[in-house]
Amino acid sequence: MTQVRTASAAAYQFFPSFRRNTTLLLITTVLVACESPYRDRGILSKDVAEQLAHIDGADLAALGETGPLPSSTVAPPTPEELAGLEPGQRRLDVDLSEVRASVLENNLGIKVARIDPAIANERALRERAKFEWTFGLIADGGRDVNYEPPLQADIWNANVRPNLNVPLADGGQLDVDWKLLYFNDELNSLDNQDGTGYQSVPRVSLTQPLLRGGGRLVNEASILVAEFGQRRVEIRTRMMVQQYLVDAERNYWRAYGASRAFDISLESYRRAVDQVAVAERLAATRMASMSEVIKAKYLAVSQIGDVIAASEQLRSRSRQLKQAMNRTDLPLDDSVVIKFTSGPELIQYRFVPQTVLDIALRRRTEMLEAEVAIAEATLGIQVAQNGLLPKLDAFGTSAPVGFGTDLGSAIGGNGADGSMTLAFNAGVRLQVPLGNEAAKADLRAALYQRLKELATGQDRRLSISREVYDTVSRTKTGWQLVVATRQAVDLAARAYEGVRVLYEKRASTITDLTQSLTQLSESQRSEAAAVVSYQLALLDLADATGMVPGRAGLSINSDISLPAPESGDPGSDPDAFLKIPPLLEAERLQPAQASARTPNSVAQPIALSRSAVPVSPSLRPN
Repeated sequence: MTQVRTASAAAYQFFPSFRRNTTLLLITTVLVACESPYRDRGILSKDVAEQLAHIDGADLAALGETGPLPSSTVAPPTPEELAGLEPGQRRLDVDLSEVRASVLENNLGIKVARIDPAIANERALRERAKFEWTFGLIADGGRDVNYEPPLQADIWNANVRPNLNVPLADGGQLDVDWKLLYFNDELNSLDNQDGTGYQSVPRVSLTQPLLRGGGRLVNEASILVAEFGQRRVEIRTRMMVQQYLVDAERNYWRAYGASRAFDISLESYRRAVDQVAVAERLAATRMASMSEVIKAKYLAVSQIGDVIAASEQLRSRSRQLKQAMNRTDLPLDDSVVIKFTSGPELIQYRFVPQTVLDIALRRRTEMLEAEVAIAEATLGIQVAQNGLLPKLDAFGTSAPVGFGTDLGSAIGGNGADGSMTLAFNAGVRLQVPLGNEAAKADLRAALYQRLKELATGQDRRLSISREVYDTVSRTKTGWQLVVATRQAVDLAARAYEGVRVLYEKRASTITDLTQSLTQLSESQRSEAAAVVSYQLALLDLADATGMVPGRAGLSINSDISLPAPESGDPGSDPDAFLKIPPLLEAERLQPAQASARTPNSVAQPIALSRSAVPVSPSLRPN
């Protein structure tokens, strides 16, 4: 024993430098691990940080060309110039079926909404995996030394323990493991005859809750909640897809109405220009005074403002439609002019409000969402009721312990020196909260949650009923307005023709002609607005019943493609989260670079053609 202690002391004194080097290496490793590579540079590049800290001034002259204010005596553009296409522009026919197909295929909002159910499905799958079996393995070895008498020992050992964990659907846990141990006692302190041995301990352990936390419903509640969440996401996705389709069709009809308003304003301007020619002809024959010519010109020029306003409205409405369609051949600029080929459906419908309401209550996604919320709240009550029970768990362990001088005798318990002994343990564990106020509060909260969801469902039912009755009423009054405005247009057109003939015969004044022309234009605008309003009312009725425009319907899973999850892989670069995707990449200029690209002097005024004053040569928008 003295020799062993002497050898140990010599070894301890022989390796002082090794211990110092090990300590220094450990300290260096800890310091390096605590140093963050992102502390100094941050998560933003320098140009982004400078852009956030600086706001550039707007130099409008650097964004385009400038020109002087033209003279008020310059001749206005002709109706043909206002209606024509600018150089480089082209027309493209678009109908409602193309709008619906393009929205389903290209709309970015629908693509975003389509991914949400896939994410919710993966979350539900993750929750279902809570009952997966888990295999583990522990392998270790070492040397245990003790020189203090009377328990002197110098034991080499190796331990291998595979284990299997099986979660049970009713809340229990089944653990199966097998411990295999090899040891070698160099001092033979355990056995004077032989210090080498093997031990085999296969063990089965079971823990089963009997009251609180027991049962399939309670333990699978988290899976059911995840599936409820998945259904809720699917319902909202359906709602969003339907809303995108309805909004796209609304944009079509609003753009169509803006196109009709532009045509009406342009036609009114054309009539006013024709009336100037009539007044000049009458003045040349001395049948009218020059004041009437001036009044006629004023009427014509005043119509240009309406044409400009209608043109800008049409451009804006068309861009909204183009954005919803998101087609490469329909850019958001003015290079493509849309020609609307699907006309309004002027058919009278007589709806039965109660029939429409019954369909709406069955198909509206809001009611489906309310039903899911009520079911989830009911599940919460059942789980909370289980929480009122005391916690009573049964547990047990069984382990046959084998020992021998070789592995076979230790596992089988046979042989001259092998032995096998059964070790076991069983019992119950009881926990009873004194007062149990937390569980009672959880139950009351669950009951209140269900009351809230029931009230929310009733409120949604009432709101849907109001929406249905409103839309049915709007379709009825909308049709009446279409009929009335068409009659007004017919009468206004006949009145204008009569006053125009009387004016040429000098039986009416230019004021009468101006008034009749204004009445005709206003009646035509009212008719166009009534027709569009009726189409929107029919669209709102379909939306109120929970259906999409068109008779074919759609399937979200088959009609809307879902990209593969690998498409979102940023790659293996650990700094990929700091990089801008190509879709969002844009050239960032520093203030100095931007000023270098700006002309040093203001651009010289450009010459404007006659047709460009006071408006653009082409006001025909897209």
